[in-house]
Amino acid sequence: MLARLFMYLVVPFKRSENMTKISRSDTFAKMAEQFSRALGEWHRFLPLGMAMGVPQLLRGENHVDYRYEYYREDNNRMRIETHSVYFEQKLIDAVTAKGELIYDGISGATPRGTPSGTDVQQVNDIRRAWNISLDCGLWNQVITPGFAYSKEDDYESRGFSLSDAISFNEKNTTVQFGVSRNADLVRDDSLVNWRDKTTTEGFVGLTQLLTPKTILSANFTYGTEYGYLTDPYRVARFDLFGFTFNEQRPGHKTKEVALVSITQYFEKVNASLEASYRYHHDTYGIDSQTASLIWHQWLGKHLMVEPMFRYYTQSSAKFYGTSFPGLTPGGGFFSSDYRLSEFYSLDYGLQATVFVTEWLQFNAGYHRYEMNGLDGKTDPAMYPQANVFTVGLSLRW
Repeated sequence: MLARLFMYLVVPFKRSENMTKISRSDTFAKMAEQFSRALGEWHRFLPLGMAMGVPQLLRGENHVDYRYEYYREDNNRMRIETHSVYFEQKLIDAVTAKGELIYDGISGATPRGTPSGTDVQQVNDIRRAWNISLDCGLWNQVITPGFAYSKEDDYESRGFSLSDAISFNEKNTTVQFGVSRNADLVRDDSLVNWRDKTTTEGFVGLTQLLTPKTILSANFTYGTEYGYLTDPYRVARFDLFGFTFNEQRPGHKTKEVALVSITQYFEKVNASLEASYRYHHDTYGIDSQTASLIWHQWLGKHLMVEPMFRYYTQSSAKFYGTSFPGLTPGGGFFSSDYRLSEFYSLDYGLQATVFVTEWLQFNAGYHRYEMNGLDGKTDPAMYPQANVFTVGLSLRW
């Protein structure tokens, strides 16, 4: 049941070695996002555009990170606990192994899709996932193959990826490109039979050091999905007699995503500002925009604080409605999943990282997520408001 939870996963993202190691490369982050979908998509019950964590611990060679995250919606509607362990280990001079183990548990209730937001589906599931990749240096490039696996009660996923990052211009310019493919098995609305779902994505990106204190990143992603894309836990009501039927979505979807970010270091205050903008379009008819700001502030030599703010807005899918005319479905597509409605969301919070020694770091964070409808029709009770708490540590050697 966890496999459809998140429209966008929490993913580990790389930090740039420039900007005194406090900036992030969104292009690498996007490749990590594409690859990490194979971990289990967890997007059935939480909203599009949600960021489940504030910035993670700084990345480096030969280290292991532990992270605990607790997500709780207002009125105790939904709770999620996540334990993850991430590692990087240099095997030889040109090869670094990276991997992650994830254990999540979910319990609570989610709206099924009828006009009343009080009609909910109880959920209780566990997800176990892992991924592994190898950074292989070859002259001026890094080739990274990867594999990921995820298993839960009603979703099983296997994913493969291959990316390449080529540096030139005295390492001030890096071009990235890659592909990923997921082969998933999903239980359909019978909750017994398994159906296939296949996702293929490709991306190209550029990271440019504009000045010693300014980094610009841009990338473009194109993706396709085939197979069983319907959410078996969602229903829609037809008006004539009020009967409900399991939703039906198209069995094919394509998307285009463009992202640009800039990070600026301010030497006088020993901090950097990271600003990004993301545009998404898909054949469901959804257009979305995301703008985010993250401030990375050093306070002395042993403490960094990182306030963040993110705004997200989207249009509705062309087959979304709170209810539909007639007695029964007429063979078309229909859904009352609130995540396909027109809405906006706010995500804001703060993380603090304490650098105890060169080999030991601790971090803790909090952020607030708020989602609100824009169509004037969807019951406001469907849209979640949630608090998210994180703690973690990092060991280096």
